[in-house]
Amino acid sequence: MKRIVVCDSGLGGLNVASRFFAPESRGGTPCELCYFNAYPSPAGGFNKLASAAEQEELLQSVLEGIGLLAPDLCLIACNTLSIVYEGLARRHRPEFEVRGIAGVAVDRMEEALNADPESTLLILGTRTTVESGLYRERLLAKCFAPERIRALACPGLATLLESDPAAAEVSDRIAEYACAAEKLFPRKPRKLVLGFCCTHFGFAEPLWRKWFGERFGSGVRIVDPNGFFAAGYESEKMRYLSRIPFFPGAQESMCRYFQKNAPAVAEALAHAVPERELFAVNEQWFQRMVQ
Repeated sequence: MKRIVVCDSGLGGLNVASRFFAPESRGGTPCELCYFNAYPSPAGGFNKLASAAEQEELLQSVLEGIGLLAPDLCLIACNTLSIVYEGLARRHRPEFEVRGIAGVAVDRMEEALNADPESTLLILGTRTTVESGLYRERLLAKCFAPERIRALACPGLATLLESDPAAAEVSDRIAEYACAAEKLFPRKPRKLVLGFCCTHFGFAEPLWRKWFGERFGSGVRIVDPNGFFAAGYESEKMRYLSRIPFFPGAQESMCRYFQKNAPAVAEALAHAVPERELFAVNEQWFQRMVQ
């Protein structure tokens, strides 16, 4: 039986892991599933590191930790880490297969733009994801007009979503993003597609529809690659591994969120214990953050 690791820096990749237990996954290739939380320190994550070199060094350490699990396949469910891996892979590749969600995200956004020539895409992601320009560049390389593609960074939202997707602060933040997005367009697009380039954003899909619908009309469409990344596999249970404890409220919130549709995920989270030696971290990077 294949051993598959779903890796994300935080809990957003649970939206990918939960697909291993969805009804539509029945009949897929059976596998052992492990979720590997690559968030390195309570003081901060990959997006707060000072350089791409630091990000790549840290991701290499994460992959070395994953290698100890002897996986057949690692699915990097994090858009940020997928981009970092593309840089790392030029000089280092682990012995096991690694797939990043970035390619799936580009494919789904391309399909959406092709399906409706009147549509405009707004790429939504973390600071690292948006500043990389990777998604925009790859879509432009497919000959889409530049004015059909915009991008907006949503810093800090992923952590808020982990703690409580239904929190008032999450709603307020997404409302602010909708206002900021409106200013990106000289003319309001006739049809807007929101490209979720962060696995966390699906936790609050109704709020994205509400606030962006108020600004851009009821025809707002969402492209979320999470549901496609785990296609073809199924599992009966999941093991959860993390170097750090849950952020306040996250364990309870995520257990509630997955209890109905993916109880195996909720069960794994409920019994999770942090393992500080899961992978090595240069603590000086994170001491610098809090000074």
